[in-house]
Amino acid sequence: MKLWILSICLLGSCTAFGQSFQAFQKAADKAFEQKDYYAVLHYCRGALARKPNAIETWYTYARAAQHFYAYEEAAKGYKKVAALDKGKKFPDVDYQLALVYKGMGDYATALTHFNAYRVMAEEENMDTLEAHIKACQAAMQSEEAPAYSVTPLSKRLNSAYSEFGAWRQGDTLYYSSYRFENKEDKARPKRKIAKVLYAKGNGRGRPLRYLNTDTLHTAHTAISLDGQRLYYTQCRYKEEGEIQCALYYRKKDRRKRWGRKAFRLPKHINTPQFTNTQPTIGFDSLQQKEVLYFVSDRPEGAGGLDIWWSVVEASENKFSDPKLYPGNTPQDEITPFVSTAEQRLYFSADYAEGWGGFDIYQGPLGGASSFQRSPLPKPINSSYNDIYFFLDDALQKKGLFSSNRPGQRYLDPLSKACCNDIYTFALIPPLDTIASEAKDSIPLDPSLSLEPLPKPNAKEAPDEQVEPLPVPSTLADFLPLALYFENDHPDPRTRRSRTKLDYLSTFDPYLEAEETYVENYLKLYPANEKEQARSKMQQFFEREVAFGGDRLILFSNLLLRRLEEGDKVEIFVKGYTSPRAQSDYNLQLGKRRVSSLINHFNSFQAGVFRPYLQRKELIISERSFGESTAAKSISDDISDRQRSVYSIDAARERRVEIVEVKRN
Repeated sequence: MKLWILSICLLGSCTAFGQSFQAFQKAADKAFEQKDYYAVLHYCRGALARKPNAIETWYTYARAAQHFYAYEEAAKGYKKVAALDKGKKFPDVDYQLALVYKGMGDYATALTHFNAYRVMAEEENMDTLEAHIKACQAAMQSEEAPAYSVTPLSKRLNSAYSEFGAWRQGDTLYYSSYRFENKEDKARPKRKIAKVLYAKGNGRGRPLRYLNTDTLHTAHTAISLDGQRLYYTQCRYKEEGEIQCALYYRKKDRRKRWGRKAFRLPKHINTPQFTNTQPTIGFDSLQQKEVLYFVSDRPEGAGGLDIWWSVVEASENKFSDPKLYPGNTPQDEITPFVSTAEQRLYFSADYAEGWGGFDIYQGPLGGASSFQRSPLPKPINSSYNDIYFFLDDALQKKGLFSSNRPGQRYLDPLSKACCNDIYTFALIPPLDTIASEAKDSIPLDPSLSLEPLPKPNAKEAPDEQVEPLPVPSTLADFLPLALYFENDHPDPRTRRSRTKLDYLSTFDPYLEAEETYVENYLKLYPANEKEQARSKMQQFFEREVAFGGDRLILFSNLLLRRLEEGDKVEIFVKGYTSPRAQSDYNLQLGKRRVSSLINHFNSFQAGVFRPYLQRKELIISERSFGESTAAKSISDDISDRQRSVYSIDAARERRVEIVEVKRN
């Protein structure tokens, strides 16, 4: 499967090795075969540092950047090839450059390169080429006012990694996030996996209990019409670096929770040796049946990834033999969504006629006698990849989708690539209706609001809101940067002063433990104060624990930029503990927490900081104080776990801080 299907970026192994040009080039070629394009960029940069005019390496670099949607780097690479090669070995450079500029929305420059390539294009490629040219011309002439507003979800939900596959039921948002570590992965560094999360109201996303694993991708959820089945996908890495998926479902148990038993769909749905993924459920009025739509690369299709559909007999646990959706082409069709109210299917495809990348289209359901597709307008569609459409309300025309359009956070600041974020869209009402609606209107869906959470004493200060902090522009602006830990972590019940874990590998499990902390914290309060206590603990996890982890990634990216610009940086780190254990034990625990942060800088982006650490251009100095600065009011009673472990005051002490940064 390609990178965009799971909406992930494969941060593959970029470990250090021999310094020769040949070693870097060989590693780049191997990574390209495995479709680990992030690693290709890393290795090619190493090779080009040794041979700046290596045409083949520049071409590999440009292709990898294009696959990774790092369009600026791809354009730079193809331009370098064009300057060095003069069209001899790589005559398709103009065509590739045109695709890159179309992907960036620079349709005028794309047209220039498409027309330049037209002179030498083969006859069998002319139809596709002409479709691209017409699409660019149409995009340049499109000056209509947008019919929809598009807004990214808050950073409580969108992270520096990919979020995708969002849908809503009542006030609960379900979505998938690719930010969790595969704990048993043999690759170095360990690769990320996706998990299914849910968020209530304006709250932060939390992993869905029992559904996720620590070794497989779990993603792409959909619910049956009666609400009793949750369909989803589980995927595993194959040896060659690709990903293979299969479809499952869970049933609701007596407690109205998703049961622990997983049911794998039968073999005629889950075709062995092929990928079967991205389920969606709808009601087909012609069939008068519940229908499952999904995506597969099985060979009986039209080519690439195709959309298939099967009638569901839930009472008999049967699925009919799947049929090919009539809208499939030799291109890729992905992320279907059934609008039962409209009897329409929405899906994404990378057609030449589109705006660029994957665009969202709509067409009739699979049982229709004729087929005609139409794209959704801007700004829902863009020149980037627009996928995972979900219609929240067919009448009001509002919903969700995912996109890698620029403007959000990047994992790789150099290539400005990765990742997908979740966006909301809503139909903009005509001007003559806005005034009358505004008189007594309320938000159509409060869960779409991007306003920050109210403080626990909202009744006393109803107008007070927490303004989001701006992204810092200097390293000093981050300080002090607090990073939090579970009780006695990392490496509980040991007196070692060092750990092999890095901070982010401890961060995700801590976030997953939020509900445990909430449940225990509530035991400290009477019934009439429990809701306020719940809000306080959730805000601690959101505004301090999760905030710190996100901030660390931003800090690391900015630090890398400063080092690449020639700065020498010294970071001062300080470890803290709560006072549950003896002082000598806490001293070692504080040192382990500092050690995990040092490990973060050693492993970040596959070891990108290691050369700077070895040359002493980046120095990390530790100041570990154990429990010596913990507040005296914090309980140290081991038997009183509610206060000594699960209280916010105690949890706030279990941290490590970046307290000072010196630049030379």
